[in-house]
Amino acid sequence: MTRRRLLENAGFEIAVRAAPVDEQAIRGSCAAEGIAPGDVAVILAELKAQAALSRDAAAPGQFLLAADQILEIDGEMLGKPADQAAAAQQLMRLQGQTHRLHTAAVVMRDGVRIWHHLGVNEMVMRQLSGTEIETYLDHLGEAALWSPGSYQIESIGLHLFTRIGGCHYTILGLPLLEITAFLREHGLRLTAANPAGDAIS
Repeated sequence: MTRRRLLENAGFEIAVRAAPVDEQAIRGSCAAEGIAPGDVAVILAELKAQAALSRDAAAPGQFLLAADQILEIDGEMLGKPADQAAAAQQLMRLQGQTHRLHTAAVVMRDGVRIWHHLGVNEMVMRQLSGTEIETYLDHLGEAALWSPGSYQIESIGLHLFTRIGGCHYTILGLPLLEITAFLREHGLRLTAANPAGDAIS
């Protein structure tokens, strides 16, 4: 939902499409092959785009944007936690440590990938007690399961960190500055009637 809000707040007219892929299986397969976390994020983003197209073809000339985010700590990739217990385990693993977020976005047009970008954020989480983690997860509720690392940086997740590096938009799940620059290169113009001037599927 955060990605949708980011795009809509930037003035883009969008249509959200389902893109079912088995992220856990793909991450596991890529890890077994020694593929770097950033490359895995790009692969997953492109597979999501292809999955969306296979369910509902985009109109000719329409941009289709897909994104994925991989959390990496000490070379290990973490996905979205399955439940509150898994979320607590992830936070216990991350607390007091530095980890990286690899955020990939791809744009397809007429079934062909025409652009991609990979952004990396270095995140330093403060030391947390078990009680702090439990209280934090109780406060977040179901939202704790929406992202790797179980933090919602746009809300109370900010309290988990001592240092955050890189673009804020990328942490939220989209390299929005780079996406907007790409669209400007492809004719995006701001107008009073249509702020973003283009549609993204």
